Amino acid sequence: MVKQKIWCVLMALALLVNIAAWGSRSFSDFYVQHIFPVIGSAFSHVTAVFPFSVGEWMLVAAALFGLAFLAAGGLRLFVRKPWCRKLFAAFYWTFAWLFVIFFWIMTCDCFIQYHTTPFEELYLHPGQEGYTKTELAALRDYVVENVNALAAQMPRDAQGYVVYEGDLHRTSIRAVQALGASYSLLEGYYPKPKEMAFSGLISQTNMMGYYFPFSMEANYNSHMYAVNKPATICHELSHLKGFLQEDEANLIGYLACVGSEDPFFQYSGYMSVLNYVEREFLDSIGRDATEYGKHPAISELVYADDIFLTEEAWKKVEDNSIIRTETATKVSRAATTATLKLNGVSEGMQSYEGVVKLLLDYYDGTLF
Repeated sequence: MVKQKIWCVLMALALLVNIAAWGSRSFSDFYVQHIFPVIGSAFSHVTAVFPFSVGEWMLVAAALFGLAFLAAGGLRLFVRKPWCRKLFAAFYWTFAWLFVIFFWIMTCDCFIQYHTTPFEELYLHPGQEGYTKTELAALRDYVVENVNALAAQMPRDAQGYVVYEGDLHRTSIRAVQALGASYSLLEGYYPKPKEMAFSGLISQTNMMGYYFPFSMEANYNSHMYAVNKPATICHELSHLKGFLQEDEANLIGYLACVGSEDPFFQYSGYMSVLNYVEREFLDSIGRDATEYGKHPAISELVYADDIFLTEEAWKKVEDNSIIRTETATKVSRAATTATLKLNGVSEGMQSYEGVVKLLLDYYDGTLF
């Protein structure tokens, strides 16, 4: 049949594009620099019309369709009627066409981007492969000194939690757009970031944000502590410009925030990398208490703000949960790890920690 041949041709072409992306960095770079900005901007302008996360509800619709498809298959097996066969055939071909559309969108908005020239090679031009313990300590102390100073400036409520009354979305967009002056691929249009309707479930997976390639939206967890939001939103916005590697998005989120004139954003930026840098530093000194004591201590305010959700928010999430948090976390980590490795990121979830090396590259020549 004609539709079967068309489907096979479309799938074959999508596979060839993926093979080209894996095999040629030049192909991927050309696509991200010249084609993806047009496609991405078009997608984003359309989905930006809606006040809710289109991608999130597309996932809900996909789940419901999957259940209907299984039900149709069950009817076909147990009810020997012509209309059952026709119903299943209709679901089957609908699923087949949706799959090929989904595969093409994921290829164009996600898969190719994993194989481009790394951010550090494009813009940072690192001068060395490794860094000394002294250089890592300089980075760590710089982050700690800044985060400590900013923590003392933050407005807080009666419970001591940081509060923010500015325009979170507009400031986030401006912060990332400002980086476009130094990093050309970050120039251009950004849609308004969107809160996730299922933030409770997302909290159970320990996720702060999500980029939906099939709707070109930057989504974030509305339940998480306020300090996490600016860096998370800027991180997710960077994905819209083709920076899919998580360590690169972490760096861009950091640079956008610390480069902002808003102290709250600056605080979020330093907080977003603090734990990554601290862990690397502790490992470098063998967790020696005497050596650690020679460096600036992290303030109590910073420790208090170093949380994912507040206690009150966690209680609300747990009270309204339909599955166990441990289960949701395991499933989410497994899915994320599988996705990253499928796209050639062998480090899996550990790829987020690569931001420390990128920070060392960025500050090479200024901090040390």
